[in-house]
Amino acid sequence: MALRPVNGETLADAAYRRISEAMLSGGLEPGARLVMDALAAQLEISRTPVRDALHRLEREGLIESAGRRGFVVRRLGPAEIHHLYEIRMAVEVFAAGRVAELGAEAVAHVADAIAKAEVMDLSQPAEAFAANRLVHRAVVEAAGNPLLVDLFDGIWTRATALQIYSGYFRRELVHRPIRELHQPMLEALAAGPERAAEVMRHHIQEGLDATLG
Repeated sequence: MALRPVNGETLADAAYRRISEAMLSGGLEPGARLVMDALAAQLEISRTPVRDALHRLEREGLIESAGRRGFVVRRLGPAEIHHLYEIRMAVEVFAAGRVAELGAEAVAHVADAIAKAEVMDLSQPAEAFAANRLVHRAVVEAAGNPLLVDLFDGIWTRATALQIYSGYFRRELVHRPIRELHQPMLEALAAGPERAAEVMRHHIQEGLDATLG
């Protein structure tokens, strides 16, 4: 089936998304080879958008050149994983404190997101990633700063984030329910800025620790 863009994305964006999703699901693990012509044939699109998608992934450090054989998926090192989590801390810990300052209406927005995420299938990596992203994005949205949301999206939509989550998903043998994972954070948002920031920082650190194993 030919690749079809969604939500106004370009073919290059769609190719990037499809390759990223394969990394998340485990269909493309570290060491896997990506050959431009083969990908173009598989996606039923021309080589140009595939080339653009691969170059974007290369710039992000997810793949590296393998000469005429195309590219190979890199295994991310601990430092790269730490870098992404550090940026998450900067954005999401600040957002949590701000939501606590804004009060009940902002906290309710996060509670609604948790309720929506509860019905998603956490046994599938793509769905589990989407559920967690929904909750964490709600915290940033509730902070009321659109530039902060842009920063969040820039972090969570990178293929790097998907590959890191794939590693986290495989290490988590028991996938806890969304509400169990995020109820302490929700309660902290209602307890005040300092407590909200502290719990969010701890929550993200737990994710980092689980990812590194």
